Amino acid sequence: MKSPNFPVKSLIRLNYLMAAISFSMVFTVLFIFRDIVVLKEVIFYSIFVFISLSLKGSINLGVLLFLEKRYDIRSSIFRQWRYFLSFALNAIVDGVFFIGIALINERLLNVLFLLNLTLLILVINFVIITVQDYFIIFHFKNKADIEFSRLKSAQSEAANQLLRQQIHPHFLFNALNTLKSLYKINPQAGEEYLIRLSDFLRVSVSSHNLKKIPLKDEIKLCVDYLEMQKIRFGESLSYKISIDDDKTINGFVPSFSIQPLLENAIKHNELTRESPLTLTIRNDGDRIKVTNNLQLKSTTEASTGSGLSNLSERYRIISNDELIIENDGKAFSVSIKILSNENSNN
Repeated sequence: MKSPNFPVKSLIRLNYLMAAISFSMVFTVLFIFRDIVVLKEVIFYSIFVFISLSLKGSINLGVLLFLEKRYDIRSSIFRQWRYFLSFALNAIVDGVFFIGIALINERLLNVLFLLNLTLLILVINFVIITVQDYFIIFHFKNKADIEFSRLKSAQSEAANQLLRQQIHPHFLFNALNTLKSLYKINPQAGEEYLIRLSDFLRVSVSSHNLKKIPLKDEIKLCVDYLEMQKIRFGESLSYKISIDDDKTINGFVPSFSIQPLLENAIKHNELTRESPLTLTIRNDGDRIKVTNNLQLKSTTEASTGSGLSNLSERYRIISNDELIIENDGKAFSVSIKILSNENSNN
């Protein structure tokens, strides 16, 4: 059986709440004018209003559920039938109640009083429908907001995964090419490189589903990567890591956020014994700054140019933070924010 679109249980509670409020209002008004209506009749009319409004709310809800199965709830015909059936059925209920009143006590058949009471109940019925409408609109809006948030989260997750997938194959392709070259030149260096690469990939796979990883794990990843590169380039490459212990232990960064910066520096700069490439990773307040001396290659490897844009987009998705890029002609640096374990838009 199809579940109703409307929040039935909440609407039932709303009906009884409005009936109780109406009971209190009618009782208060009639009690004030009890010189016209005796106390016994005050109580009788108040109970009448409570039962009547409870039935009206139930009738209105029943009409909603009945029409929902037959018409689109957004269509004009749904609204037309809803108002027609609601007021028609409630008029019948009022007629039955008034006949019952007459049978109980003919004195209560004060025509002017009953007309005023009828008008009051019709107005209250309109109020009930209006309140139900606002409640239903709020329900659907809240439901739409939740669905939108879920879709937005799913979209961000998909985008984040796509960006990660753009990074990993690129690194693996370069690493395998390097390994192939090393085995031709120096098998022992190739063996050591393979051990480093194996450890690097193991950590990479274990953090594959994580948006963020502890900074200490990312630094360990970077050390493995840099040691692989030192096997390849020897004294043409040097690096220094200087990060406060509390930042290393307590900080988080997007997984594979620092390593691509090191890879880009090696990819785009000359590395020679006479002019070694120097890489530094240090913390500058609550940011990690990766710097390299500039000695750009005259010809560079083919590149999609997506490395920094990928990292920038990942930071935007995860924490809404921006990269800080500096280039003074002698040194190039990229600064990324150290995240806490809470300040991400997961």
